[in-house]
Amino acid sequence: MEIIDRVYGRQEIRETVLIELVRSRPLARLKGINQAGVSKYLNLRKDVTRFEHSVGVMLLLRKFQASIVEQIAGLLHDVPHTAFSHVADFVHINEHHEFHELFHEQVIAASEIPQILKKHGIPELVIHPEKFSLLEQKIPDLCADRIDYALRDFMAEREDHESIQAKLSGLVVYQGQFMFKDQVSAEAFARDYLELDRTSWSDPKEIAAYLLFAQAVRHALDRQILTNADLFTDDQTVWNKLKAAGDAFVHKKLAFLTPSFRIEPASPKHYHLYVKSKIRYVDPLVLVNNSPQRLSEIAPKFKHQLAQHRKSAAQGVYVFVYPE
Repeated sequence: MEIIDRVYGRQEIRETVLIELVRSRPLARLKGINQAGVSKYLNLRKDVTRFEHSVGVMLLLRKFQASIVEQIAGLLHDVPHTAFSHVADFVHINEHHEFHELFHEQVIAASEIPQILKKHGIPELVIHPEKFSLLEQKIPDLCADRIDYALRDFMAEREDHESIQAKLSGLVVYQGQFMFKDQVSAEAFARDYLELDRTSWSDPKEIAAYLLFAQAVRHALDRQILTNADLFTDDQTVWNKLKAAGDAFVHKKLAFLTPSFRIEPASPKHYHLYVKSKIRYVDPLVLVNNSPQRLSEIAPKFKHQLAQHRKSAAQGVYVFVYPE
């Protein structure tokens, strides 16, 4: 199987188990789930799907000689994601944005994936991404999941292939963990990561759009326009059901989701929405004389930038919202 990836280029996959999993129905569903969720309606450049990211995580792990078992875990890590990515976290008020992880085992168990794994003698451990040190790490460390979605969003936003490759070239695996082999690469990645969080992932405008859409979805669930099972279909299926319902409240909320959507600052006494999001950042380890050092410990300027970002993002903001 040949894969042409926007980050890693042309890749050849020969392992039958990987080919079967890539072609399975649960992975195919992810082609219909945009990684940016409802933000894709605000910014048309946001075209990365959960499928592309899942395959990308596998390819990144492969590039750094991870075991076939960890590559499979990477490929499967987003299988339980709901339509519109993290919208379910806003519907069910999960501020850590981990609603989909609560269903990881049961979504996989109800699919053909267990049979594929059994046929190829792959242990069930692969459905537990947290068991793999290259695949998943807690903030602020690097991991394949975190690295890939950042690089992929860098590429979608900037199309700067040279910068992406420089960041990839700076990565190294040491003592079973991703880190950077030099401070320059580490700072470039970590600062761009902060910028992406500020201008995209935690941007008040995008979070406001999520909140408005979540209001529509919660309303639709309450009135049985949607079911929880619908959340495990794909973006277009959910969108079509909402549009077809002819519900005035839903229609009003969906009308905000266009490139013309805007927000304006408000006050705690007079506002439409209070916007606060999960803070995303990395403070990667850097190899200094073969000893891992935290970037913030050797780069005072970055340490200050990180502290300022965390303080600002933690406060949240009050906003007015307008469809145009």
